[in-house]
Amino acid sequence: MIRFLPLIRRIIREEGFRLNLGKMRFMRPGQCQQVTGVVVNRKVNARCRNCDLLKAIIHNARGAGSLESQNREGRSDFRAYLLGRAAHIRQLNPARGQRLVEMLQTLA
Repeated sequence: MIRFLPLIRRIIREEGFRLNLGKMRFMRPGQCQQVTGVVVNRKVNARCRNCDLLKAIIHNARGAGSLESQNREGRSDFRAYLLGRAAHIRQLNPARGQRLVEMLQTLA
């Protein structure tokens, strides 16, 4: 893969961009390959960690009886924030994202 670096650099320069070496990563097939926080290995998908965190917030809110009990960052409209995160996941993984949206909508 390293042998392609000069070609990649040339294409980036020709397109009018600059390569930021501090942000450049070589990700091999066995690694989690991400671009702007989105997993792009075999297919585009949301990170499992993001889905699991949202699911945990919903689960904990059910146990506590309140969605606001999970608002540890003090967001003004926590429900809308979580629905936005679920909608983002739904764009990348429609089935999983839809389940999260439905779980959120059932919370009081």
